[in-house]
Amino acid sequence: MKLRLHVHHVRSGGWCADIDDDNDRQPDDPYWCVDAWPTLESALAAGCAQLAELARITAPSRVSGYYEPALAA
Repeated sequence: MKLRLHVHHVRSGGWCADIDDDNDRQPDDPYWCVDAWPTLESALAAGCAQLAELARITAPSRVSGYYEPALAA
C-alpha cells in the first residue's frame, strides 16, 4: 500500500494535512487528518511523523473505518 501526505492551505487560515492511499485520494476518508496547523512547516513535520508511524502498521485503518470496495476497481 502506498500512502501519500497532502498538505493544503485552509481558507480560514492555517494548514490541513491528510494521509490517503492510491485507492481513495480524496480527503473524505483519510488514514489521518488534522486541519489546525498554524504553519506549513508544522503541518509537514506532523504529517511526516504520522506517515512514518502508519508505515510501521501492517493494516492501518481509515478515520471513519469505512472502505468502499468500488474505489479499488
